[in-house]
Amino acid sequence: MADEWRALWRLYRVYARMDLLWFLRDLRYCLLQMAADLVSAAACVSGIFLLAARFDGLGGMSRPEVLFLLGYATLVDGVYMLLFANNNAGQISRVIGRGQLDHCMLQPVPLWVQLLACGFAPVSGCSLLLCGAGVTAWAAAWGGLRVNALLLALCALCSCAVIVSVVYLISCLAFYAPVAAEEIAMEARGLFGEMKGYPLGGLPVAFQALLCTLAPVALTGWAPVRLLLGQAAPIGWLMLPLSAATAIVLMCCAFRKGLRYYATCGCSRYSGFGHR
Repeated sequence: MADEWRALWRLYRVYARMDLLWFLRDLRYCLLQMAADLVSAAACVSGIFLLAARFDGLGGMSRPEVLFLLGYATLVDGVYMLLFANNNAGQISRVIGRGQLDHCMLQPVPLWVQLLACGFAPVSGCSLLLCGAGVTAWAAAWGGLRVNALLLALCALCSCAVIVSVVYLISCLAFYAPVAAEEIAMEARGLFGEMKGYPLGGLPVAFQALLCTLAPVALTGWAPVRLLLGQAAPIGWLMLPLSAATAIVLMCCAFRKGLRYYATCGCSRYSGFGHR
């Protein structure tokens, strides 16, 4: 196990160097991509904040608290992009559906190490992370919100783990239906992208519970922010990591089952005259 972790850190260094080289060799295109990410993030959060500004709050949160929620949602997206932006690591259904998982299995490195490392983009994928950190800091200063930076980082990692686990869990369908489910990871990811920035305080308790369990969108935005702002019960500090760990375990079980099916049946995207 120690050798595998050392291999992971070595691969992180390799992918970080490759990402930096791309930034230096194609500076204009890289900056355009980072700017596009920022514009897209601003478009996603501006509507919610304008509603909060118009009605002096939204979903039981004040304007600074809503802005903090939107900054946190952007921060979680930034962590996701930082760790899973490259090589379809965050769109694993494409890798499975196109039969490219065979390429990973041929490597002398465990599959989990490859999947954790191949998406690392510390340069081209840092724009949303920096933007989210800036917005959360601005919102905290504006509203006088007292937030622990270490707890903020912990919550962001747990939220990112929930997103990755759900995306990978749903992407396991690509093992059984590679053509139909090739792009399903994007749809699963889009669910979190569109909903995690909404204040959910105005919803009935039953819907809040649903969005914290079966469809854990609230665990990637509203619920962690309430914990950070001291608006939720202290038991939430146990439930958030526990929920993230449960999602990871379920994902690993489903992925292992899919791999066993893949080892037996292979990928139907291959044909006698070549790939796809």
